[in-house]
Amino acid sequence: MRALLAAAALLVALPARADDDKIELQRMRFIERGQSLTATGNIAKLFDQAAYEGLNSGFPSTIQIGTAVYPRGSSTAIAYRIELRTVVYDLWDEQYVIHFEGPNGKRTRRVKYRADALKLVTAIDDFPIASLADIPYEDVFYLTLTVQLNPVSKETLAEVRRWLSQSTGGGLDRGGVFFGSFVSVFVNPKIADADRVLRIRSQPFFRPKP
Repeated sequence: MRALLAAAALLVALPARADDDKIELQRMRFIERGQSLTATGNIAKLFDQAAYEGLNSGFPSTIQIGTAVYPRGSSTAIAYRIELRTVVYDLWDEQYVIHFEGPNGKRTRRVKYRADALKLVTAIDDFPIASLADIPYEDVFYLTLTVQLNPVSKETLAEVRRWLSQSTGGGLDRGGVFFGSFVSVFVNPKIADADRVLRIRSQPFFRPKP
């Protein structure tokens, strides 16, 4: 396990709203774990007060996370990952049930308090973003995240779930059928087919030679 060094000075985060096309600059942590490069950050700005209150409704809230890794100076990503998170309040058992489907596989968490549920669904902790084989030493990259709350397109959501059920590790094959639709939904900054959208760009980073 080895932390990656940032390749630029500390970036000052720009103010951004989660419901427009602005990109928030966020300093993230990048660490090698096994054969994967992981990122740690936060997407709490996706939730405003109304979205937070909605977690109590008993209806599911779905968070759709797309990540893309770009070489510096290029508009062509070299790695994509995707994850779905769903949280619903179980009125009978009086607890929040959170389901995760993505690079870390499928898992379920249950918590009693709404604040804990929000913390779980908005945390980006050691999230796999690329295979180390795709990240050459000393080349400079940056990460983008496009996060959607309650995507409006049921067809796209169904396609994401279908693809996740067939995928091993949450990565996207450039030659796959879903690749084009992934790029359009998660990379195109003009698409906001959801209740709220948060767009994040990390500081530049690189892998120093051992």
